[in-house]
Amino acid sequence: MQNQELFSSIPMRTWRWLGVNGAALPDGLDAAEVQKIHVKAGEKKEAVQIYREGGHAEIEAHVEAGGTLSLVKVQLVPEGENHADDVKVRVEEGGAFSYTIIEIGANELVSKLSVELAGKDAAADIAAFYFADKKRKFDFNYLVRQRGAHTDANMQVKGALMDEAQKVFRGTLDFIAGSAGSVGRENEDVIILSPGVRNRSVPLMLSGEGDVDGHHAVSIGKMDETKLFYLMSRGLDLAEARRLVVEADLFPVLARISDEALKEEIAASIEGRIEDAD
Repeated sequence: MQNQELFSSIPMRTWRWLGVNGAALPDGLDAAEVQKIHVKAGEKKEAVQIYREGGHAEIEAHVEAGGTLSLVKVQLVPEGENHADDVKVRVEEGGAFSYTIIEIGANELVSKLSVELAGKDAAADIAAFYFADKKRKFDFNYLVRQRGAHTDANMQVKGALMDEAQKVFRGTLDFIAGSAGSVGRENEDVIILSPGVRNRSVPLMLSGEGDVDGHHAVSIGKMDETKLFYLMSRGLDLAEARRLVVEADLFPVLARISDEALKEEIAASIEGRIEDAD
């Protein structure tokens, strides 16, 4: 990491040997291409960003009072390419930000999200799904800062790891002084499909305000042997059983996407990779 640009870092550092304090920008990526989104007061706007080739992208969004932004990001970068993206969002009073994330491509991926709930009653709803197989390396750093009073943050992340894939997920809810009455929920569910994967999950909650309600949790589990036996006793092979378990977490996130062809493409890609696994 010494010879690489530091792309993102955890808000509160921990033991260096854990390898979760920061992520470097992958090799071969140029300066970021910046896309700006402006949602006027009371306006509703939708945006979809699909990545099909490696690169370095950045999105900056500002949601004015009472506005609503629904953003979908689907990352389908080929296996031999690297990708990095940085999403920054500021939400003013009474505004709402909905973010749906699918991460299933790239060889090495680093993804950063920073949401500022700046105004009273601002809200953020984040739903993400990732699938990493072979020797892919995924790194995520999601941060929601709750500054305004009575803000609401919901961060739900689900994923599956297979073969020799590696993943780091940092999820932070930060209640700033003045955010009285705010609520934050953060949860990550990880399915381990192979013994050779490496998973690191870092849920973090920071608070400079006493009158808040925050919850965070991580669930990391191998495929349940009882469930696996049941599925295979019904005539399914291992690949089919794995697919059903993964789809149970994938489909609720896909339901937030309106493009049926895109949803089918995502599901088919994951299904094919599970079937092709050794």
